[in-house]
Amino acid sequence: MPEYSALRKTPSRELPFDLTEQEASQEHKDRKDSIAHWLCELPRRPEPESPLFVEILDIKQQSFPTIIGPEDGSQILPVFSTPFRAADYIRTLLDSSQSLNYLSSSPRELVGLLQDLRELGVKKFALDRCPRCNFFCALYSASVTTADDAINCWSIVKATELARLDLYLTHAQTSARAGELYASRDVLLETAGHVSFEDPRVHVLLGQVAVALHDPELLREAKTFLQFFKLHSWERKLDEVVQSGSLNFEFEE
Repeated sequence: MPEYSALRKTPSRELPFDLTEQEASQEHKDRKDSIAHWLCELPRRPEPESPLFVEILDIKQQSFPTIIGPEDGSQILPVFSTPFRAADYIRTLLDSSQSLNYLSSSPRELVGLLQDLRELGVKKFALDRCPRCNFFCALYSASVTTADDAINCWSIVKATELARLDLYLTHAQTSARAGELYASRDVLLETAGHVSFEDPRVHVLLGQVAVALHDPELLREAKTFLQFFKLHSWERKLDEVVQSGSLNFEFEE
């Protein structure tokens, strides 16, 4: 899976003060709530039996690698909403030489897994724990006893991701258009490292900023992400911008 070399060197960057303020605002919180509600409405609401979660399984040990809680030393099961997030977690925090595999679970199956693990002393889980952050939210698995509970947890985490994604992309675009290219680049790298690297808009905008900064390595890495996810129309859009030299810092297809 691709990786931005700048993120490997510096996993976290300080966000601009105005972006931090926006993220803490009531307007942003309302936006998250609205998205969570939207995700749970039919026909978008996931089915109880449909694949929705991914866990990491150590095949040799026949066990699930856990996180040690920083406050109480408890065992926490990492759970992910996509296999790419799980792969990023493995690459960043685990020993990739281990015999690790992915287990796909439906909401109903996750409830059963959490119940089984509680009997083994694993009483918490973390959904989409960012491997580059020191702080993360862990929930007691006893609070998730139905498929609906699992779906609701998923909707809250995904709503947070989607709201932050839009907020960060808009800020990065505004900065780039104002000529604040390094600030834009850093917000976009934070977006890729801490919010979502699966959204093509992140890489299209980073690629344009790379052109403006005369950074061929960053441009190559942005294109590699688009190729990896087979986002060919987005890759063509970035190529057209590069060839024309007209940097409008658009991130819509």
